[in-house]
Amino acid sequence: MAVIKADNDTWTAQLGGPSREGYRTVVFFCSSNGQRPYRVTEVPEDRFGSQDDLDGLSAAEVQELFDSTGSMGITRGYD
Repeated sequence: MAVIKADNDTWTAQLGGPSREGYRTVVFFCSSNGQRPYRVTEVPEDRFGSQDDLDGLSAAEVQELFDSTGSMGITRGYD
């Protein structure tokens, strides 16, 4: 699993479903603090074919995705 430490917590990234045509979501769930809301970003759908592709990212790449998230909603950074 793609796991990082950010904002003093541990976050797990999961590949989500389609958000709009040509895009899908990546959702970060806080595994160290149940009070933290999930965080979401969207990526072009061809960037990750499966969860394994997401899990194969380096810590820096996962951090970059996390940095592009919005709390409990989709951040659209690819318009």
